[in-house]
Amino acid sequence: MKNIQNQPLYDGLRKALSTGPGWQNLTANIDVSRNNYTRAGFFLNFAMAPRWFKSAPTHLVLDADLDPFGALQNWSLGQAARLLILLELAALVDADEYMAAMSELFKTADVNELIVLVKSLQFIPEGEIFVERAREAARSNIESVFCAVAHHTDYPQRYFDAAGWNQLVLKAAFLAVPIWSIVGVRERNNSALVAMLQDYARERQAASRPVPWDLYCCPAWNASSDADFQFLEHQSAISSPKIRAAIVLGLRENNLPKAQTLAAQLPDQPANTLRWEDLAAWDN
Repeated sequence: MKNIQNQPLYDGLRKALSTGPGWQNLTANIDVSRNNYTRAGFFLNFAMAPRWFKSAPTHLVLDADLDPFGALQNWSLGQAARLLILLELAALVDADEYMAAMSELFKTADVNELIVLVKSLQFIPEGEIFVERAREAARSNIESVFCAVAHHTDYPQRYFDAAGWNQLVLKAAFLAVPIWSIVGVRERNNSALVAMLQDYARERQAASRPVPWDLYCCPAWNASSDADFQFLEHQSAISSPKIRAAIVLGLRENNLPKAQTLAAQLPDQPANTLRWEDLAAWDN
């Protein structure tokens, strides 16, 4: 067996799980796999882990430095046990078997299993080799699966190419889930994405459908041309107070003088202390 590559997280998970009702079942079956690994045994352990901890009254609690983006917040001990099993697998088998077993698990996973797999990508060794699986999750119409890859993780920021990144943000708008809180959304903002979001907003408005308020962060951050500023000024004039505030906030964070001027000229000026997380709490 190789060394555990994410040893601090592994130790934190073991500590949290050791007080749970399924600890003996978990460790006994891990020991069986260590002594006589089979792929079927790995699949069985992964499937059974939540049942072993079904009666656990508590949720996973980890030190913040082990989970910097809060991906594991409110996880059950059963979900945590599944992550531990994935870390065990990476240390137990060679690279070919690791890739094969994980790929097969992704293909056969139910929704709850898939959420754990996708959220685990930022923690497991060589998570980047499963980027196409993450891209599949980013195309999902199941909100919980999509959010597993879009939120509380820097995995897409690090490993998605430009097309994959832009599709992720546009999908967030389509599903009406938060855009502003996607890790890296400002750093990876780009003109192609802004054009896609502008077109999406116009299409929604033409069909008399609502536009997500935080869609406007990307166009406002990136605005540089007269057309960009005209789009934002028009959208401010026809939209809700929350969207108007989002446009102003985004323009304030755009360092171009013209952006600063427009931000100061638009009506319904929000407080200078307003943050995106504050605005998220406003009524639509």
